[in-house]
Amino acid sequence: MRFALPWRRAAPPPAAPIEALATTFESLGNNCEFGLVQRYCGAEPLGLFRFSSVDHDALIHALDTDFRHYGAPDDIEILVAVTGRLYVRSRRYGFAYNTSDFVETTAPESIHRREVGKVAYLKRRLLEDLADGEKILVRKGDSGAQADALARAVRRHGSGTLLNVRAAEAGESAGRVDERDGWLAGRVRRFAPYETAYEIDLESWVDLARDADRFVRKRGVSTPAPTLPNRLARSSGRAVTHVLGTPTDGVCVFGVRQRTDHLDPNAVHVFSAWVWIPADFRGNRVGAAIGHFRLGWRDADLGMRECWQRVWVAARIPDGFRDLMMGLVVVGPVGERLWSAGRRLEAAPLPGPAPQPWAMTMGLGPGL
Repeated sequence: MRFALPWRRAAPPPAAPIEALATTFESLGNNCEFGLVQRYCGAEPLGLFRFSSVDHDALIHALDTDFRHYGAPDDIEILVAVTGRLYVRSRRYGFAYNTSDFVETTAPESIHRREVGKVAYLKRRLLEDLADGEKILVRKGDSGAQADALARAVRRHGSGTLLNVRAAEAGESAGRVDERDGWLAGRVRRFAPYETAYEIDLESWVDLARDADRFVRKRGVSTPAPTLPNRLARSSGRAVTHVLGTPTDGVCVFGVRQRTDHLDPNAVHVFSAWVWIPADFRGNRVGAAIGHFRLGWRDADLGMRECWQRVWVAARIPDGFRDLMMGLVVVGPVGERLWSAGRRLEAAPLPGPAPQPWAMTMGLGPGL
């Protein structure tokens, strides 16, 4: 029989894939931002409030009454937004969410029965999840007093954990949770604007999810991110010079076409690269591209000069594409110059760890 020495410590388990991690959370509304976070992570879980506008007081009332009145035939109304899209609204609670239908192609009354059935199914699932107590319930932007009240309402149904998220203020660390009396307080770098909810700071949301998961599951140690293979057919760690020529549609693209027919169309893939922007660069955008597809992304911070920073874009690549252009997209005057290195393509919603280039060995490789 073999015994482990007392001073030896087992290595922590690898971090859960982001897609799997995202399904252990459920949104309690405010708006659709966290639902889009889950989508950008490659997950599409069902959720009653995943894409809903939800007022705090109405949510408390609904929880206290077991959602008894939400979704009744006389409670659900189908309305038309200014864009022509049909949306669903609860007369009693004011909960609202968009459908995929437009008034030009779908009569509002024709989807009423469908939405009544959908709400009935999803509220039953939510009550079951609350009773099970395994989900971390995400609410965005409530005050401390509101979070106290919501945590009490949640505990009426089970032992689920409430995570109340707000934007970090100056000097605060984003992507971290702190324990409060019966709930968790989390911070992300910023919220997406309500009018462009897709402009999400995905990295700090994922860091927050990992920290909340560690706290709730009592693992107590940081787990290493998995190392994923680079799926680019051509890749090099050498720095490459890019000189802006005449743009097409205002954008210069520096990249090569990569085979994509061997990639899983159901998975999210992320292309990333390190970029070095000189002090005198006059452009107004440096980003990354996988064809014209995009879920999450991070463009270069043009306030950072003479240093390496990482840009990336994540996308689902639909089945049927044999190849796609992958590389940098740059907007700026003809003749401007910058450098890149360390291009990678990974099967993940966010790029994995990658060291910065050691030095500015500029001009040693052919321009792309």
